[in-house]
Amino acid sequence: MPTWLVARITYFETLRRKDFYVLLILLGLYALVAWAMLQGRSQDDSVRRLLFSLGLTFGFGSAAILVVVLAARQVPKEIEQGTILPLLARPLSRWQFLAGKFLACWVIGVTALVLFALLIRLLVPTPARFGEVLFAQALVLKAAGLGALSAMTLMLSLFCPEALNITVSLGYYFLWGVLFNILQSALALAGGVGGWAVGRALYVLPHFEVLNLSRVCLAQSDPLAWGLTVLLILYAAGYAAIALTAAYSLFEKRWV
Repeated sequence: MPTWLVARITYFETLRRKDFYVLLILLGLYALVAWAMLQGRSQDDSVRRLLFSLGLTFGFGSAAILVVVLAARQVPKEIEQGTILPLLARPLSRWQFLAGKFLACWVIGVTALVLFALLIRLLVPTPARFGEVLFAQALVLKAAGLGALSAMTLMLSLFCPEALNITVSLGYYFLWGVLFNILQSALALAGGVGGWAVGRALYVLPHFEVLNLSRVCLAQSDPLAWGLTVLLILYAAGYAAIALTAAYSLFEKRWV
């Protein structure tokens, strides 16, 4: 139960911070843009697709940014305020403390995701060739990716300054897919056993872009195979578990 208590306290503390109000402002801006563009053109499929794409981009991006900003400051904030030692002196294990912080940041990100999804569905008429199941799968996979991102950022916060952590985590989340392709092309040109080995090793790092179905949602209506969906969820869960385990190890060594 202490894990849920830490998560609950952190969650409601976050709702009172300015970060969450920035999300509400983004929601309002998107609603205003959608309303303006749909005036007299609600039957135009290209407009509906554009608004769906814009909403998913806003929703996925803002949820990721919110998760990273929150997860990067959780442990450093407790250390700076001097509340870390009283917390650990209570019947609260280090694992429960980290798990509670992780859950709170993840749930906040999922909350942002759900709010944007609801706003899109309420404001924008459904485009042609739109799959409800595929849309739901896109949200579930993105939520799974947010869990892995939250765990990774929490782990980095144990040895990186907050600003550097945010920069690295967001840069990796948004740019690693492009950088990965560039590196693979460069290694293929270089050739050799070393280049081949490094190219294969790069696949070990998490690839968040495989969990992003925003483009697929607008290109087809058929859902993903359920077996593939489950594998992708397990993929994200596996990296989240690895990052949390590493975070626990680092945290235990620092706060014995």
